[in-house]
Amino acid sequence: MSGFVSLPSDLAEHRHIETPARRKLALYRLHGPRNGPALLFGHANGFAAGSYATILRGLAQSCDVFAFDAAGHGGSDSALENIDAFCAADAIMDDVDAIVRATQEWSGAQHLCYAAHSLCGAAMLALALFRPERFAALDLAGLMLFEPPLYPPDGHKLRPFADEHQKRRVARTLVRRSEFKGGPDELAAYLGAREMFADFPPDAIAEHARATLRQDGDTWRLACTPQIEAGYFLSLGRPLLSPALGTYRGPKIHFVAGDIDAAKAKGDWVTGMMDYAQTTVAGSALTVLPGCSHMMIFEDRARCLALLQNFANTSGS
Repeated sequence: MSGFVSLPSDLAEHRHIETPARRKLALYRLHGPRNGPALLFGHANGFAAGSYATILRGLAQSCDVFAFDAAGHGGSDSALENIDAFCAADAIMDDVDAIVRATQEWSGAQHLCYAAHSLCGAAMLALALFRPERFAALDLAGLMLFEPPLYPPDGHKLRPFADEHQKRRVARTLVRRSEFKGGPDELAAYLGAREMFADFPPDAIAEHARATLRQDGDTWRLACTPQIEAGYFLSLGRPLLSPALGTYRGPKIHFVAGDIDAAKAKGDWVTGMMDYAQTTVAGSALTVLPGCSHMMIFEDRARCLALLQNFANTSGS
């Protein structure tokens, strides 16, 4: 593990925590007002805590904010071999459990809220569904999950589309460019030409590039390698969570989704599963953001920040 961190020291304090599997994960703190609610935030696959720096900075105006880099991302440990085991659901569950416990110890908060985008939302759902005793022991105040990837179960109308999309996505990811001699500026220009980033403000792309690229001698490399990113897609690219979703027991989940038309335009199936999530999880809520895709946190940062602030203030007080 290098000295790289995805959130700079002038914005966030950081420490590395060790999981039961002895992986070191980067955990960050943006100190908010005294007695403000405590909120832990997790990122999407291929991103890092620092990709959301503007959102986290805004949250710190009213919350004690924590964020982390998942294994294989940002400033956390990665792997060059045994990728399937490194990205396996069991490992993801152990990691998020360890991160929450470390955050509770660091913050001293009695009511910790958890919010996450995509990958790290799925990690918490996996812990809740398959390790319910450990999840219950965390005693979280509430969950806000921005489109956790819930792979369509057998017989669902989106399953054929998801199967085909999954094959294409993994194949594209594995051959993706990972070195950028021109550093974050070159990566930002490269990402700006991709459809997924078409609706990102330029400063959001620049922020993401700085958070996900490590300098290695005279070149720069993605902190999350294409092999790791594809490994997480494969780990969650099967009907693991969705068939068990109805067994969820815990604090209220507030799902946040883009809209179906915007998602279809970008060839994504995840948005289409959020109605299924809301109707399957008893007592959950769903907010749909018009005109947004799976990347809604970057496409409509003001609305997502307001949702997160309200969630923390109502759940964590």
